[in-house]
Amino acid sequence: MANSSTLNCSCLEQCPAEIFLELFKYIPLHQLYYGFYNLNQRINDILRSVTELSLTLNKPEDIDDAAVDFFASSIYHLNVQHPIAIKFNRFPSLRSIVSLLPRDRQLRCIKSKDLPNLTHLTLGFAAIWDCEIMARLCQRIISNKFPKLRYCSLWPPVFDTEAVIIQTPLLTHIELKEGNLDDLCVVLNSCPNLKYLKMLVSIYAKAPVKPIQSLSVKRLNVSFIRGDSNWFENFDHLLSLLPNIKRLFFHVCVVQMDFNQLSSILNKRLLHLRYLQCEIHSTAFPIKLNSLRRYHSLFNNIDLQNVDDNDCRCDGLKICINDEKRG
Repeated sequence: MANSSTLNCSCLEQCPAEIFLELFKYIPLHQLYYGFYNLNQRINDILRSVTELSLTLNKPEDIDDAAVDFFASSIYHLNVQHPIAIKFNRFPSLRSIVSLLPRDRQLRCIKSKDLPNLTHLTLGFAAIWDCEIMARLCQRIISNKFPKLRYCSLWPPVFDTEAVIIQTPLLTHIELKEGNLDDLCVVLNSCPNLKYLKMLVSIYAKAPVKPIQSLSVKRLNVSFIRGDSNWFENFDHLLSLLPNIKRLFFHVCVVQMDFNQLSSILNKRLLHLRYLQCEIHSTAFPIKLNSLRRYHSLFNNIDLQNVDDNDCRCDGLKICINDEKRG
């Protein structure tokens, strides 16, 4: 039995380094360190060449773990689930950061000089006292200070509409949670190659002061906050800025839906629309559902459902429309 174990161990150790590297992709960082480190010098050398690791920090003290120290230069993806400040320069290879609830001090640590390879940045609700901190970070994001950044999610976005515009050519996907249309215009002016926009429109949004159209955005995912009485006007303003949308996803919760007005906006603003997916929560639909198809060519696949507690706080029904132009 001992000889068999020795033989199996020897066979494993003789495997090419590429086999180990492939296997190690599927093992969590901490298990990788505590399960394999110091088995022998060859395994240690292979561990040092591992790349594209992911790390989740649930508590501030998680960063002091020996496994984190050992793999610091190999960590590409960082998920932060606490609001305390982090020295991001400990991870020179970082490609993506997700922070669920950042506060002032943590936002101050997001510096371009410490994150030269950052391509994805997702900030959950920023519980901050000093709005200037978020404003400065937002300005750096759209001023090409993170030159490799391709995706960004901000909640809330805070942009200076009077700031000098510096184009950020690689930023192609952006999400603005509780943003207004002036914020959006700053982004459109700074990101000439923006392809995808996801936006939760602020209930305080109004017509932009300095409207600017983007012809590059082809895909839009937009939601409106329940109780927003001006959502139709803001929807119209929003679509007027994005005339080349081909794929539209939107969600709204209203007391009563006017499909005639909705179809009028879509027909007027989105001449290139090829795909529509919408979810409408309403207490009243003043028309028969089988007559919806006459309002718009994409009002075809209609699904009527009861609203449950997880969908929306308003009572009523939910209409889901999903259709795509053929040919």
